[in-house]
Amino acid sequence: MLREKAKVVNRFLAIVDVLIAIISYNLAVYIEQGYLEPLTNKDSIIIHFLLIFFWYTFARAFRLNQLYRSRPYSMVLFGCISLAVVGTSALILFVWVLDLYSIDFSRLLMFGGINLMLTFGIKVLNYSFMKGARSKGFNTLNVVVIGDHTARSFLRQMVKMKEWGYRVSAIIGNEELEQEFGAIAPFLPEDTDIEQLLRDKTIDEIIYCKETPTIREIERLLQLTSEVGVVFRMYSSFFNMLTNKTHLHYFGTTPMLTISNTPLNYLELRVKDAFDFLFSAFVVIVLSPVYVLLALAIKIDSKGPVFFKQKRVGLRGRKFIVYKFRTMVTNAEELKEKLMQQNEMDGPVFKMTNDPRITRVGRFLRKTSLDELPQFFNVLIGDMSVIGPRPPLPDEVRQYERWQLRRLSMKPGITCIWQVSGRNNIPFDEWMKMDLEYIDNWSLKLDFIIFLKTIRTMIRGDGK
Repeated sequence: MLREKAKVVNRFLAIVDVLIAIISYNLAVYIEQGYLEPLTNKDSIIIHFLLIFFWYTFARAFRLNQLYRSRPYSMVLFGCISLAVVGTSALILFVWVLDLYSIDFSRLLMFGGINLMLTFGIKVLNYSFMKGARSKGFNTLNVVVIGDHTARSFLRQMVKMKEWGYRVSAIIGNEELEQEFGAIAPFLPEDTDIEQLLRDKTIDEIIYCKETPTIREIERLLQLTSEVGVVFRMYSSFFNMLTNKTHLHYFGTTPMLTISNTPLNYLELRVKDAFDFLFSAFVVIVLSPVYVLLALAIKIDSKGPVFFKQKRVGLRGRKFIVYKFRTMVTNAEELKEKLMQQNEMDGPVFKMTNDPRITRVGRFLRKTSLDELPQFFNVLIGDMSVIGPRPPLPDEVRQYERWQLRRLSMKPGITCIWQVSGRNNIPFDEWMKMDLEYIDNWSLKLDFIIFLKTIRTMIRGDGK
């Protein structure tokens, strides 16, 4: 639960920066004049508009809202200073250009100082809280460390710096490494099947620390992590496999080559997160009467619960419960075995046009895609996104080929390219390739297009 709360907090940190700026400015006004200016004043309206625009833009540009696990407070202070200096300078420039005579420069300079202190103070409190939570075992990432004696320094830091929030799920190395670190995590032999390990465990990152890595070994690990959607980090002099999704990240004083195969556009990803939360909250609140009416229709039409709950696989293999309006009879899973020969889809999924298990109301809900409405609660708690690859069943994932596992490297969504491109008429392999294409070419523009096409699909009633 704390992990999901942290995600919600991350989405609103940019708005918090704007609120801090507004409060800082009004404090400066009160200190200077002894009273607050009314918002009906033209200059006051303009300066508040500029504050909102500049602080939202610059806070994003300086990445002040990203909760780094190992970021020192000096870097946080540097970011806050950059925001205060650049933002205040922009305000001074626009006050001069727009001839806002009622706002003098001394007030803006006072505002800059107040904003710096408040922003840094709030950031420090937030980082301290998150570090404390991670040190107690919350909001952690699971990692596998592959290394030799050169991994000692990093492992010592990882054991000591619990606020980083990294849980070592396994260490793969020689006996020399096992003697010192065998007690902190399961120790596996050097010939361990990494692919099977990633299938059996929920792993977020693989960290490679070897003095003399072989190109073949690195290529194998890069291909594997790329295909299944796991972050790969390397501490070594071997930096010949750089890509445009590669960057250096520091754990304390230890540099790590980080290679990610998912979208890295920080600003756009945070906009996507903000849209997910705000739009889902809007849907749940505004359409609450629709939820009630559909629930009554389901109860009147057939016996059983209103909601259908099912375990699905989310980001990098995380299990969660997905919610939908019930569209089938209560013993649908038992009847499924008898209908397997009539499956219209290839691969591990089951789809059937005239499925006898579907109720009368359920057929309407599927045709209009209204059965998906409860999944907005999944989006609100952070398990899903509005747009992204559909969350599969655990049984389906177990039958995936290795390259298909990479579709789990992005948070699952309510709608996706597959749902607006024909659904049941698309072969399974093509469906998987469409999801990978979405991940490789993700942008806010693409999400916007899929969003509009989803509305069109619902109006046309193309669902099954």
